[in-house]
Amino acid sequence: GIGELDRVLGGGLVPGSVVLLAGEPGIGKSTLLTQLALETVGTVPTVLYVCGEESPEQIKMRIMRMTVKDVSHLSFMPTTDVDEVIASAGKPALMIVDSIQTMATLDLTGMAGSVGQIRECAFRLLNYAKETGTVVFLVGHITKEGAIAGPKILEHLVDTVLYLEGDCRHEFRIL
Repeated sequence: GIGELDRVLGGGLVPGSVVLLAGEPGIGKSTLLTQLALETVGTVPTVLYVCGEESPEQIKMRIMRMTVKDVSHLSFMPTTDVDEVIASAGKPALMIVDSIQTMATLDLTGMAGSVGQIRECAFRLLNYAKETGTVVFLVGHITKEGAIAGPKILEHLVDTVLYLEGDCRHEFRIL
């Protein structure tokens, strides 16, 4: 339902696909994915928004600033534990993980955001997407050098990599 997003995705959402949306802090990644979640009303039965960075209250405030439609299909899971997400998610049609750099598993040592944690969490979410047919969007951050934070394999694990670019002080962005 978002023309520009549908266009870069080759026509829209593909069941079981994993999409990495990367961009600088404050560029609008979370806002774009919140808009996507809201636009799916009537076409997608359930959307799960995994809140690794922001609280559900912060996301709800963003929703209130937008033109609000029915949000009964939208649920929030405030956690950074990837295993909890997979165990509790069920089979939503769409899952937004904001962000992959905040996710971790207790099966590995190291903090969230480390190379091993990012790789393993992304791999587990990829397997989950393929097994359930859930479309999974992963929010990724950009380093000061302009690369996606984390291991390069993250970009190879996902089906699609999107970059949101622009100047956060201006209205227009490039996806």
